[in-house]
Amino acid sequence: MTKNKFSWLHVLLIDDSQSILSFVSSVLEDNYGISNIYQATSATEGIQILRESKHFNLLFIDLNMPNMDGIQLLKKIKDINYNGYIAIMSGVATRIISSVELLANEYQLNYVGTLIKPLHESDFDKIFSKLGKSRTSKDTIESLRNYEIIRAIKNNDLKILYQPQVSLIDRKFIGVEALCRIEHPRLGMVSPDRFIDKAEESELILHITMAVFKKAFSDWSKWKQMGLNIIISINVSPTNLQQPEFADYIFSMIEQNNVPPEMLCIEVTENILAEDRSLELSNISRLNMRGIKIALDDFGKEHATIDRLQKLPINYVKLDKSYFIDHKGSNHQLNLLTTTLALSEKLHISTCAEGIESSEAMALATSIKCDLAQGYFIAKPMHAKEIIPWAHQWDKST
Repeated sequence: MTKNKFSWLHVLLIDDSQSILSFVSSVLEDNYGISNIYQATSATEGIQILRESKHFNLLFIDLNMPNMDGIQLLKKIKDINYNGYIAIMSGVATRIISSVELLANEYQLNYVGTLIKPLHESDFDKIFSKLGKSRTSKDTIESLRNYEIIRAIKNNDLKILYQPQVSLIDRKFIGVEALCRIEHPRLGMVSPDRFIDKAEESELILHITMAVFKKAFSDWSKWKQMGLNIIISINVSPTNLQQPEFADYIFSMIEQNNVPPEMLCIEVTENILAEDRSLELSNISRLNMRGIKIALDDFGKEHATIDRLQKLPINYVKLDKSYFIDHKGSNHQLNLLTTTLALSEKLHISTCAEGIESSEAMALATSIKCDLAQGYFIAKPMHAKEIIPWAHQWDKST
């Protein structure tokens, strides 16, 4: 890593051990060319320094400190609206560290990793490799307004992109996930995080979902005529599943479009596990009973409990991309992955690794025996007309 690349950083180290402070300071200065380094020997001193200065953009904080520990400090850091990077230093048990990592994310802090004590110089590279890449939810984006969503539906400006999914056992192309976008006259192609939440506040989400199904089934039929028979996965909002007739809508559409039920996969989010919601559970049970596959999306992102998987009609678990992007080097995350995979295998539930953006992530997903994978390393989302050429190219390269 090039020295002086990080000279723009203003670092605050918070640890009650002077020897740790001295060691970290020398590593940052000698290995990364950082000259703006400040030290605090307690959490109380650290938070006081942060209140007095807005220049700090990287914190290294110890968890186990007297009077105010690092966990309490995280809450105070959140309260003063600090928006720089945070790295944790600790020698406590990995389970505690994992819970603190979750807490940092819950606080929407820009957490970039944990250094396990005793510290080694080489450990710091994994922290600095993430600077500028961490995904923080502090950057809010403005949602489209209702009239813009309605206009898109009426003008047929809902566009569907498809991201391929491949088998990790034999590398065969087995399916696509349909991803909805809006082609906005001023903003260009708009991603769903700018309109789905808004649409879920009204019946607009049902109109969007039905439009996606209609377009996706039409594209699937064209691929089938050209000799490509793949599973098509479509995301369904919990709001959709709260419609008493939702399953019947889907049954009608697959019959009209001659789509075999087993070639359709409906993706639902983890929060359907949060409580027993009769309408949602009724709809997914009816869909699954007819042969339609059900995938639990973003598993591990929210509050799903593994033991409840056996109580639901789930065919696929899609492992959240954070396992393979943000925490791919964490032993605790690896333990969670292998535990989930072992239970999924026991319950005859297939697993799909999301967020495969590098050869290392692909190797990890393969090594822990995920069944399927999708992500930019395999293919970016593409238009329907690009699927057949991509499939031919994939077959040649595998």
